[in-house]
Amino acid sequence: MDGSTFVYDGRSGPWACTIYLLTQEEGNFAAVGDVALDGRHRCKLVLCQPRVPVETGLDLLKRRCVDWIEQVERHEQDSSRTQPLPA
Repeated sequence: MDGSTFVYDGRSGPWACTIYLLTQEEGNFAAVGDVALDGRHRCKLVLCQPRVPVETGLDLLKRRCVDWIEQVERHEQDSSRTQPLPA
């Protein structure tokens, strides 16, 4: 299965997001987005939408990948603020 990869430059470094189109029959959109950082798989996002053109569905899934990355980075940043500094 061939995928389309884009790189998102986040605070943690470059994130690789690969989108795999699963189906586009009868106007229904289905795809999977794999999100990785430093070669380590971090998340798999699935988007299934009826009556959505392929380009629109791909844009939606890309946006969800970026939103997930930004949420993780915010959480990691907030966690590092609440941890005590080493002595």
